[in-house]
Amino acid sequence: MPMRVGFIQFRRKMLERELKEIMDLLPNLGVEQVILTGDMVTGEYRPDSRIELIVVHKTEATFGRRADFFSYHLGSGVAVDTQVYTPEEFATLRDTLPALQLACEKGRVIFNND
Repeated sequence: MPMRVGFIQFRRKMLERELKEIMDLLPNLGVEQVILTGDMVTGEYRPDSRIELIVVHKTEATFGRRADFFSYHLGSGVAVDTQVYTPEEFATLRDTLPALQLACEKGRVIFNND
């Protein structure tokens, strides 16, 4: 099926609107830091672009279950991918895990609770 002209711009605006709403919620969710990664940072939007976030959050949940909290509370109308690390994990892995290191180098901090 051919894509309509202007759909990518529409998707970008939709993602930006949803990101603004998410950013307004972050101070109330007890997060320490949030880094935006992916298409919204590179500006290379596609029809399946989504909001991709690295979240530093103190939690006892297992790694595989941590995103559930944010899926529930963010309630976005677009796809939001969250990778959630505890502060201790983030401090250790940001320099040793290549994907996280790249996200920290190229991503944009959108929330920091200092």
